[in-house]
Amino acid sequence: MRVAIYARVSTADQSTERQIRELRSYAQARDWQIVREAEEIAGKGSLKRPEREDILNMARCRQVDAILVQALDRWGRSVQDLVLTMAELEALGVAFVVPGHIDMTTPMGRMLAHFLAAVAEFERELIRERVRSGLPNAKAKGKSLGRPPVASSRVEKGLLLLDQGKTYREAVRQTGLSVSTLIRAKREKKKLQAEG
Repeated sequence: MRVAIYARVSTADQSTERQIRELRSYAQARDWQIVREAEEIAGKGSLKRPEREDILNMARCRQVDAILVQALDRWGRSVQDLVLTMAELEALGVAFVVPGHIDMTTPMGRMLAHFLAAVAEFERELIRERVRSGLPNAKAKGKSLGRPPVASSRVEKGLLLLDQGKTYREAVRQTGLSVSTLIRAKREKKKLQAEG
């Protein structure tokens, strides 16, 4: 079996040495061929993890049969991210292995992965339910919901820039508005002009 090893630490003063050593030993004990070792320094919530993305791309191209990680929190940014990437790997036929915890090369490991997915879905549903039940209470207390309104002077300045031939990107840069806000404002302006 061709395996990619992924090790991550949160800060530059930490080392991936122990993770790599233990994962190499595990792969050798199972007679797996290590085709890639990736080491990364990134905080748990960091969105930029090029080494991890490279390993995922290897899995998508079927260049590996398994991904070997020391612990779940070394791989996933969140429970949802962990579950989504594990589901993708399962669909690709690539095993995800955390020694002593999850081994998707076995039926028990696959069952545990499905259990984690169910827990993540349950957690998402609970959050949705809490948000839905809190909205009427917030309205009753007089709290404004949704995004705060954009200052009309900024919108007018953005529309003026567009009328002067500026691109949406330039207008956004100068006003701090979003492209969607400017598109919506321009549409409303045209509608008012058509009616008046």
